[in-house]
Amino acid sequence: QLFDGYDREHPINELRQATFLRQLYSKRQLYEVMVDFWSDHFNIFIEKEPIFYLKTVDDRDVIRKHALGNFRDLVWASAHSPAMLTYLDNQANVKGTPNENYARELMELHTLGVDGGYSQDDVMQLARCLTGWSVKEHFWLGDFVFKEDQHEPGEKNVLGLAIQESGQREAEQVIEHLALHPSTAKFICTKLARRFIADEPPQEIIEKAAQTFLATKGDIKSVLRVILLDGLAFAQPKYKRPLNFVLSALRMLNVETDGVAMHNPLMQMGQMYFNWTTPDGYPDRSDAWQGSLMPRWQFAFELIRNELPKTKHNLNALLDVSSTGSLHTDVDSLTSLLLGTSLDRLTRDGMIDTVHSAGATEEETLQIIAASLIASPAFQWR
Repeated sequence: QLFDGYDREHPINELRQATFLRQLYSKRQLYEVMVDFWSDHFNIFIEKEPIFYLKTVDDRDVIRKHALGNFRDLVWASAHSPAMLTYLDNQANVKGTPNENYARELMELHTLGVDGGYSQDDVMQLARCLTGWSVKEHFWLGDFVFKEDQHEPGEKNVLGLAIQESGQREAEQVIEHLALHPSTAKFICTKLARRFIADEPPQEIIEKAAQTFLATKGDIKSVLRVILLDGLAFAQPKYKRPLNFVLSALRMLNVETDGVAMHNPLMQMGQMYFNWTTPDGYPDRSDAWQGSLMPRWQFAFELIRNELPKTKHNLNALLDVSSTGSLHTDVDSLTSLLLGTSLDRLTRDGMIDTVHSAGATEEETLQIIAASLIASPAFQWR
């Protein structure tokens, strides 16, 4: 029961906080990366009422439950998710006036891909199969319901698959067919390879992963094994998305935080959790994020100066010493700590000149160097 004065933002803010802390501190990092990947793939914009009540259930029962499981189970769970059905308007998909929104995205974004070989008629036929897939009254309970009186009767045909009239089972047959379709295998494996390898991953890795996808009937771990073991040799530098940038900075500094202070920086950088309005999810190409430098620079300096609420680190303890009094030594030590490599001579000399001209104290010297490194071009790439 929801009481007067209940803050509708409370459950989603808790979900955002929990998601961030898991990604930052969990020892199951591959699992958390896949939770993030599938949250984008099955994107749900949380500000559409009443999704702020429903997304927590979707996160638990759809994304996290199946993140390293079987793709067929994952897309099946998503198709029965009240949050997804609400977000893509399937409650309005009823006999006589079908709504194609969810049917289209189920094919274009969740399974086959935009070039997956389906037609407009396939979309309409799938929408007819999905009529009556809805959410129970008292939507905050998060229960799926099939409303038979809203279902379009008659036979359907989707992608050449003849569907006999069978109520809820009609759409479930199509979902099973879509989940293990060759176009789905290629589409999913391309996206996974793009996440782990490069913006333009090699076709031979995509094809091998897709073959594994089909041979294992959508086993996600088996597909990842191919991509990670065979594909990482082809890995290319990839510009960090805002979330990756923030997480990597906090990890390098061994930060203690409750995560709440990260909400505003992530919003300014353009990647607040569950806040992408369109169903395609946050972009996963480098060029989509290279225009958001100013918020990154601001975050770097606020973080280093310990200005973010309930977010603390000890830079001196990480170095095991305070400033040595030698700019060259301080720059080299912090560069090794934060970048794991060395700066080219031109960049190193420029940083030393900048710090020297600032006339800073020893503590401020370390802060300026560290913040400059986190804001540097080298730290923006993985």
